[in-house]
Amino acid sequence: MNKSQINRNSKVKTSILKRALCLLTFVVAQQLAAQPLTLKDTTSPSSMVELTVLDQFKLSAKLHLGSATAGGVLLLHDCKNTSKDFQGLYSALVKQDLFVLALDLRGFGASQNQDYSDKSLRIKADNIVSYQGQLATLMMHWQNDVYLAYQYLQGAMKNKQGISVVTSGCSSNQAIYLAQKTALKSVVMLSPELSVDDKEQFKHLADMPIYLLSAKYLTEAMLNAQELFEWSGDSHSVLQTFKGNDSSVQLLKKQTYLNNNLSIWLKSTLVE
Repeated sequence: MNKSQINRNSKVKTSILKRALCLLTFVVAQQLAAQPLTLKDTTSPSSMVELTVLDQFKLSAKLHLGSATAGGVLLLHDCKNTSKDFQGLYSALVKQDLFVLALDLRGFGASQNQDYSDKSLRIKADNIVSYQGQLATLMMHWQNDVYLAYQYLQGAMKNKQGISVVTSGCSSNQAIYLAQKTALKSVVMLSPELSVDDKEQFKHLADMPIYLLSAKYLTEAMLNAQELFEWSGDSHSVLQTFKGNDSSVQLLKKQTYLNNNLSIWLKSTLVE
């Protein structure tokens, strides 16, 4: 088998894995929807909180309590970082006096155990295809985890204000899934990684404000951002691109003003 055939086979396997993930995620979400959430809460303005889902897995998140009438933002990282890597954006949102919940997704950061750990998957995987398959299995839980995190943030706000979500890279599809079952006010997608099926589902959400940001030479993310922006029918939607191939975290750290821009835009979409 020549190199070209190997590459084609690898792409086919990756495509199959993505489709399997979409199907399995739907099944899991149907089985686990509306599960109760056990919380370790605090009344301080900004603190770590622990969310225990029905399977007893503990999710770690950082919560900031905003002003009494403020909206909320759920902040999700990507598969190469954790919530701590988005501290600049978290701080900018706090300065806007918004409620903020920065979640470590299952398998990452402080949301890891012996059964769910991205680090362990990387070490144990025989090759990239094996790792992607195991990561896809882990990510099956995200849709339910994120929904429950949304519910927690909603409860912590103790008001009827709206909630927006910020995603990055591999967590981008979580914004679409969440918007299908909640009344999200707006979405931010940083360097979005989306399947064809994800983008088809987004078409039903095209009236929602969306802020898309990507580096030009992250080709797949850039094309996804352009495609979603063209479909968006809301006048508040934004597409922002940068030269180079910096990841979303690198862009936010190098172009620090972006944190402020994003937080101001999010607050504007949360105003009734």
